[in-house]
Amino acid sequence: MMLLELPTADEIDDLACTSPEFKVRKFEYDRRNKRADLDHTPCKGQIVLVVRGVKGTLLVRTKKDKFWGLPSDLMLTTETAAQSVKRIAHDSWGVGVRSTQLMAMYDVIWHHSDYTVKRLHLVYECLTDDEECTPGKRETGKECVFVADTGKIKFKDEIFENALSDCSEK
Repeated sequence: MMLLELPTADEIDDLACTSPEFKVRKFEYDRRNKRADLDHTPCKGQIVLVVRGVKGTLLVRTKKDKFWGLPSDLMLTTETAAQSVKRIAHDSWGVGVRSTQLMAMYDVIWHHSDYTVKRLHLVYECLTDDEECTPGKRETGKECVFVADTGKIKFKDEIFENALSDCSEK
């Protein structure tokens, strides 16, 4: 069985018309040794943010985790991509964004023992004037920081590494 978490065809068309030319990358993960975790809010994709400000790039992690990531969350079925970007930046991390640009799309597939899950990831580069960030109420136990040089940072996921790269190249 396959679970598809994708925006509508009209939403994908709108994204394609308002975005620079880019290729869709594919990431595929073999997790057949465990069952799919389907206990999450229904969604139509995932948003990954590369937020750049005066002090650098916004990085996030759980306080117990030694690896960093980028702000990311599900795109709710009731939201547009633009609404999701603002919610994730502001509500989750306390950062306002003044501009956003869709930089990449990732076709991500996880093969589990019971389901295959396919989710579209939209990577946005965002600019902010904020110099500080504050995790929102939902982000208990997490921390965020602006980092000037991300070159030596160890990320917890190759998707985050690729998102940073895709936003640097353009």
